[in-house]
Amino acid sequence: MERDLSSSRAILIGNGVYADSGLRNLPAAQCVSAMADLLTSELCGWPAERVTCLVDVASSDALAREVIKAVSDVQGTLLVYYVGHGLRTGEGQLALTVGDTDPRWVALPYTAMLYEGLAKILRSCRAETKLVLLDCCHAELATKSNHVFQSADVEEAHPVEGLYVIGASASTKKAKTPVNGTLTYFTKGFLDIVSNGIREVSAPHLRLDRIFLELHARLRDAGLPEPVESGARGAHGFLFARNAAHPDHPRKPPEPLAQPAAGQLPLLDRRTLLSAVGAAGLTVANTVLTLTRRPTGPATTSDRGAPSRTSNAAAASLGQPLLGHTDRIYSVAFRPGGHVLASGSRDQTVRFWDLTDPLHPTPIGLPLDGHTDTVYSVVFHPGGNLLADASADQKVRLLNVTAPAKPAVASRPTTGHTDAVFSVAFSPSGDLLAGGSGDRTIRLWNVTDSAHPTLVGTPVYGHTDAVLSVAFSHDESVMGSGGSDHAVRLWNVADPLAPIGPALPGHTDRVYSVTFSPNGHLLASGSGDRTIRLWKVTDPARPVLLGNATEHKDAVNTVAFSPSGQVLVSGSSDTTIRLWRVSESTGPVAIGGPLTGHHGAVYSVAFSPDGNLLASGSADQTIRLWKLAR
Repeated sequence: MERDLSSSRAILIGNGVYADSGLRNLPAAQCVSAMADLLTSELCGWPAERVTCLVDVASSDALAREVIKAVSDVQGTLLVYYVGHGLRTGEGQLALTVGDTDPRWVALPYTAMLYEGLAKILRSCRAETKLVLLDCCHAELATKSNHVFQSADVEEAHPVEGLYVIGASASTKKAKTPVNGTLTYFTKGFLDIVSNGIREVSAPHLRLDRIFLELHARLRDAGLPEPVESGARGAHGFLFARNAAHPDHPRKPPEPLAQPAAGQLPLLDRRTLLSAVGAAGLTVANTVLTLTRRPTGPATTSDRGAPSRTSNAAAASLGQPLLGHTDRIYSVAFRPGGHVLASGSRDQTVRFWDLTDPLHPTPIGLPLDGHTDTVYSVVFHPGGNLLADASADQKVRLLNVTAPAKPAVASRPTTGHTDAVFSVAFSPSGDLLAGGSGDRTIRLWNVTDSAHPTLVGTPVYGHTDAVLSVAFSHDESVMGSGGSDHAVRLWNVADPLAPIGPALPGHTDRVYSVTFSPNGHLLASGSGDRTIRLWKVTDPARPVLLGNATEHKDAVNTVAFSPSGQVLVSGSSDTTIRLWRVSESTGPVAIGGPLTGHHGAVYSVAFSPDGNLLASGSADQTIRLWKLAR
């Protein structure tokens, strides 16, 4: 597994010694030591100097300062591991305890580090991928606060590379550790799986989400609290370690996970005296542990590398990339007429571009701010003078863009969603606006009076996780949606309270994008499972799978039909764009090779109204224009 982790950072936090007698001591230092040994081993390949260990920090302020310092230089992957008591505040927030935490409900929020506070610190870091492992009670409460962290990664997302959280326990459950044990069950199970590998995985490397599935099964079978997960974008697919069970690697038989002893106390109530760390290479201090040894085998080659220069007869890049955004670009959209492009970014702004001369595009006016978090989706009204944008700040905005150089807010931001809004779509008539959110619902607004949008009906439930994409059919009788629950669903717009039939089967990962062909006969979906699926939906109650495409090497984040409906375009975390010939009788057929040029994940693609141009937005903070071949 060759990758460059020199700009990444692992922060291992452990709190096991407490001033308050109501908080029992835990083997947190041993857990941190063991996790550090694993990360810097040949299996994981983290450089020792990129692993920061924070053990038994006395105060939440001191911990916050150390974390802020540690994340300041991270650009690649950020891994945060916490082991200690997790307490639930009176407001239902997760409190991560430190040495001087007072567990009384009135003092708890002020003497512990609230997960939401930690999440805000971590979100300020520019890491491409963020991974969180929480070995504590009530860990699932963190996943209910992901809108604070994310921007995919719910980033990390449109949902995101983004964010992936694994917790040791449900929101109402307590984690456990063996009485007088040196490791918690969660951490020991995680270490055993990575150290010994997974025989059933044929790949030479272990994805983090596959490690979670194995850990969940082992803890469940042992009668222990079941871990939980939540995330966004491709972070869950992070290649965490070499698979020690692969034929290329020697494999030791895994140690069985012991059953909890009868009457064993859970994490919050157990009494375990903290023993000496005793791990080579770790020095105990009151606030910080630092690794002093060198890693056994640091990796030096990037996963991605520079994009290839494969020629492609299907499209050609036009000129230089459009620069201006200062963070990932999650959405691009052409205005009817084709001479104006809008873009939304993690930098919390919307920008407009003049494409009258596609070889020499120019920015229009200044970037439009107003949102307080990532802008995940931008879409023009069919009339062209209105634009809707959606943000992780839970707001959907309507903008009057009659003069793109001076856009004006047409109405107060719409409310209703209670989590990040990942996708918005206008109906073809322009009367309705749909939004899909991390709160697992779709909401509809009547926008015939853009100054006073009104909610239509009640929230649309059906997805069991975040709704990442919404789209209308050409006659707006049917709405499609895709979600983090791996499901594609169809809805009767006239009566959307119940989906049309069961979820369309097949995807095995988050569905990031759904789109209808211009005549509404086809529906395409792109997923984190690296596939595109094409459906014939002339009878929405009986959709027919026409086929799928599997050529992308990473998550498919976006799909879009050409105005003719004969071509489908896809963008992927593998940094490439692909074109596909589609029909109502066969699956997608590749047109030429991949379009290369971006240096980061491609999150959005859009055709110009005449079908001659293609725009793409990427994690590399650029927009590229492509001329379609005839």
